[in-house]
Amino acid sequence: MKPFCIKSSVHWAVAVGVFAGSTSLAMAGGFQIHEMATRASGMGSAFTAVADDASAAWHNPAGAGFTHGSQVMGGIVDLIVPGAKYSPNASSTGVGGAAVTATAQAASNNFAVPHAYYTYMNDEYRVGATLGFNSPFGLETDWPTTGPFASKNTFSRIQMFELNPSLVYRISDNISIAGGAAYAKLTKVNLNSTNQLLSGKGDGWGGNASLLYRDEKLSFGVSYRSKIKVNIDGSATAQATLAGLGGTTSTATTKVTLPDQVNVGVAYRPNRQWLLSLDVDWVNWKTYDAINITYNSATYRTAVSTLQTAIGATATGATNDPRNWKATTAFKVGVEWAYTDHSRTRFGYVFDPTPSSDVNYSPSTPDNDRHIISVGYGYDFNEHATLDLMYGYVYFAKRNQTASPTTPAGSPNSVKNGDYKSQVHMLAASINYKF
Repeated sequence: MKPFCIKSSVHWAVAVGVFAGSTSLAMAGGFQIHEMATRASGMGSAFTAVADDASAAWHNPAGAGFTHGSQVMGGIVDLIVPGAKYSPNASSTGVGGAAVTATAQAASNNFAVPHAYYTYMNDEYRVGATLGFNSPFGLETDWPTTGPFASKNTFSRIQMFELNPSLVYRISDNISIAGGAAYAKLTKVNLNSTNQLLSGKGDGWGGNASLLYRDEKLSFGVSYRSKIKVNIDGSATAQATLAGLGGTTSTATTKVTLPDQVNVGVAYRPNRQWLLSLDVDWVNWKTYDAINITYNSATYRTAVSTLQTAIGATATGATNDPRNWKATTAFKVGVEWAYTDHSRTRFGYVFDPTPSSDVNYSPSTPDNDRHIISVGYGYDFNEHATLDLMYGYVYFAKRNQTASPTTPAGSPNSVKNGDYKSQVHMLAASINYKF
């Protein structure tokens, strides 16, 4: 995927396999992109209680209630992704119980994730508005077609963007609130294996609400984003291995729900030079419990049933794939040091646990608990324009996958057992302009 996706080892997006619990669409959490603005990312995205630049439109729209006039921000995060690596372990077995000896590496790449924000505040009437454009979820995973689990997972992608307008009202000198709508568009979804190629697109609506309390030194913020249900329409094309129906195509439909989330933050300014922040983010990945794909062609459904019978599964002619992800709580801390009147340095750390289920794990989301370390720099050209830069490193704890089921006999699920390693480098730059 080009501008909005994230490759194999970043949290968010699409997992794919083949029929009978092996075709899946995995959304972010495992694939949520935290880095939605450069300054905030330099502080570990612990920005819910800060939210004083144009990226308040995403992190906490209520923060715009304490700004003046208009602000606009544009920027980009470049994700440099060495491909995830797989190696078999003692529990790795192929169809029929054969030992797996082959290693595999997903293709390396880098992806540019843009963001743009606008905020406006009328001090006289204490009302304002914000508008955000970004891509908070995304994935691209590209495993080799000759790999040990190619019949389960090869190329998976989700490309999306989100638009988020909000209205803001400052209740008093210390409290501001905001609420708005969110529109998510999944422009490209691909779920491929050596058995079939799947593609589709869809969109959906949600909402958000937030609050910010601020005094001279302390601020407290809460932001809520609702789930967004997306109906995906597309097509499935059988490969030659699918019951002799290579090239046969059927229209197909499925649904996915982007999770609701609550962000709670506290920020403290002990003096003019230092800003300390802490966020606790809860994401309801329980919304991603299964993927059910319906094929509209009777011939295609018969082919699917034939394959399901061959691997010892119940013949349904549809894909019914449990994922059983769990809700997660991430912790973020950030520091900003204004060592001159126009220059600032930032540091951040994030611990983000994986939502994925051990039993229902998929190589299309080679995810595990991740640690993110970031450093940032900000420079004011003048009272209007600020340049922000950031570097971040994402380390995924090594995943020793052993729980993928080996039954029923002939099940291809056990090929997913093995050791997975991933990492990501991030570079970001943005300009914030006040007028």
